[in-house]
Amino acid sequence: MKKVILNLSLVVAILAVSCKSETKSDTSVSEDKVEKTEEKTEEKTEEKTEEKTSSQSANGVPNFSDKKVQEYVNSYEAYIEEYKKAVESKDMTAFASLGEQGAELGKKAQEVMGNLSADDVKKLSDYMQKKSAQLQELSKKMME
Repeated sequence: MKKVILNLSLVVAILAVSCKSETKSDTSVSEDKVEKTEEKTEEKTEEKTEEKTSSQSANGVPNFSDKKVQEYVNSYEAYIEEYKKAVESKDMTAFASLGEQGAELGKKAQEVMGNLSADDVKKLSDYMQKKSAQLQELSKKMME
């Protein structure tokens, strides 16, 4: 699990550094250019907000262009639901099967990483960060 998160973080970091489309601006930029840039930024922000809401299903699971990636995310969501149930019932036998399922998901994650577009990498990374935080909270509850 940690390897998957680290790999995703590494991919996001590389994309963030290598995909900079902005160049350093000259200090003598006119006010008109600044205003146009602000307007464009606002428009892009609105577009991205609309894209985010349309690219996620009702339960917060993002939608991906690749079918295999979508299947992986859906199975990961099911894994988290089973994990929640095991934590609530404190069923240790369920954790054994969850360990096997987690290993399978880790293998599947490595397979689908090659199928991701740049936008899908960002969506998957954000999703995985949210879910890893959720799993950490559940683990803390289990220890109590």
